[in-house]
Order: sequence, then structure tokens, then C-alpha cells
Amino acid sequence: MIIKKILTLCVVLSLTLSTHGIRAESMDDKFTQIPPNHSPGAGEYVHGVGYGKLLMRVMLFGAVGQQGVHYFPEGTDLMFAIIYSGGVSEVAKMNGIKIHRRNIKELINVDLEDLLAEGEKVPKLMDGDVVSVSYNWRRDMATLSTFTGFIAGMTGFALAMIALTK
Repeated sequence: MIIKKILTLCVVLSLTLSTHGIRAESMDDKFTQIPPNHSPGAGEYVHGVGYGKLLMRVMLFGAVGQQGVHYFPEGTDLMFAIIYSGGVSEVAKMNGIKIHRRNIKELINVDLEDLLAEGEKVPKLMDGDVVSVSYNWRRDMATLSTFTGFIAGMTGFALAMIALTK
């Protein structure tokens, strides 16, 4: 419970402190206007400035190089968005990428690996999209075993502390 409150406080503080200067904030606008003197805040990345196209705001998270809010030129597809964001990690699951699009209740599932193998069109992103690139936990058994070992150790420590206080 305490950890949840601390994490919430950290997120609120980081959002509050990163809103200095002129920001493009409204997700209701069709496209995001970024002034020339805009300096990206923490977790914000601007790509394609000067191409003569409007920039759209897309949030990428999961197994990508740079998680956060990315500003891409209008018409950027999912593959180039992932490349702009630093690529994917070794444990990325390229099938099962999820896109949450504004005003659409259903998630858009994209099997990017299959699309590329079959030569199909990669979907274009739209302003306000939220893209989640899943982790393939089976590829990363070392991390999983380290995590479970940590949980087991903390459980043993907590039980020892309870036993000592009685």
C-alpha cells in the first residue's frame, strides 16, 4: 500500500515538474502543435521536426528502447515508430502488439512479425494512440528467476522479522 502511494506521488511529481514552458497537452486536438523553442521534458521525444508535416503524439511503452510520449510525423507507421523509439529489446514479443486508439473501445492487435514476414501493410498510427509492445517472458528466464528469488528472499526476511518481534 505504501509503495503504491510512493509510486503515485513520483508519477504526479514527475508530471508536474516536467510541464514547464509551452506544452502541447490537449489529447482532444486532431494534431499536436509544437513550437520551435519546445524542449522535451522527461520521457518526451520529438522525431521528424522540419519535415513539413504535422506531428502526432503517440505513447509507446513496454519492450521498446525509449518508453514515453513520442511526437512522430503524420503518417508514421508502427514499424517506423518502433525504430524511432530506439527499437525493441531482446525480450520483445513482436506478435501481440496492442494499439489503443482514441474513441475506439476495442484494442487493435498487431502481429508485426507475421505482417513483415508476409509482406503485408503495417498499420499507420494516429494522434493519441497508445502502443504497448509486450515482453516475451519465456525468453527472459534469467530475469524471471531473479525476480522470483528476490520475492522468496523478501518473504523469508519478512517472516524472520515477524518471528523476532514475537
